[in-house]
Amino acid sequence: MNAPFSALYTFKNFTDLTEQESDEVLRGRNDPEVRRWMASDRAISADDHGRFMSGLRGNPHMVYMRIERAGRFAGVYSLNDLAASSGLGGFWVTADTRERLLALNVVFQGMDYMFRGLGIERIYGRQKQDNLSAIRLNALLGLVPSESNTASVGGMQQIEITKQHWLQSTAQDAKLLKLMNRMEALNGTT
Repeated sequence: MNAPFSALYTFKNFTDLTEQESDEVLRGRNDPEVRRWMASDRAISADDHGRFMSGLRGNPHMVYMRIERAGRFAGVYSLNDLAASSGLGGFWVTADTRERLLALNVVFQGMDYMFRGLGIERIYGRQKQDNLSAIRLNALLGLVPSESNTASVGGMQQIEITKQHWLQSTAQDAKLLKLMNRMEALNGTT
């Protein structure tokens, strides 16, 4: 397996999920190990989840992708506030993905899909200033503090990356690719 292109990873838009896949997303998101790292750590009810899923249909300003690795649900990569080929990126990975040390790989694959598969030109986001794991992960992925954001708001810092930077730097970073290939090798095809 050589990152960034891996047949182990598949992507499915939330608007195309089966009921079972949607339920698995809700269970994964409500896992206490996942919730503790979210901007909001409250559990989501089945009714709220259903309304959210319905609201995605026909909404051109949001895209949520379910990511599987080797047929196992691994996480979610999303873009909100889509406009002019730019969107507010977000992700979460399942507790199993974190335990298997594959968070970097899953998020990398999600971002690569957004840039190459969907043609997004810029991803920006916010990171909790006390979430050191996310800060390290985002830095490895080439996300840098936004020049326009001189101060953080509510403990959140704005970060961004362009498709050009992704393709010319991050997706070609030998140390990053070596690290991801090592994690893939350790986990095999399961």
